[in-house]
Amino acid sequence: MNILTGKCAAVLREKLHRRLDALSPKARLATVAVMSAAFAAGCLYMTATAIAGFGKGNGTMEIRHMKKPELPQKADLQEAYEHYHKNRMYGKGTEKE
Repeated sequence: MNILTGKCAAVLREKLHRRLDALSPKARLATVAVMSAAFAAGCLYMTATAIAGFGKGNGTMEIRHMKKPELPQKADLQEAYEHYHKNRMYGKGTEKE
């Protein structure tokens, strides 16, 4: 997928270069300025709508407190250690015992 996206971007970039090279320098500058202004306007619009809509959701905000995580008990850890040590699953087998 990444290769396909890269190829499409290269083709589009090449087409854009060919079209811009065919224009006069003033027309090229105007075209790039209009494209940049359109991009900037889109960025500002997205930022403004995100700020204006911040906190407006379908429901009310709910504050939840963090719960204590369930950690494995010492017996479970000992059992896991013995299993890995017994089956040599902890490394490549080159460690000293």
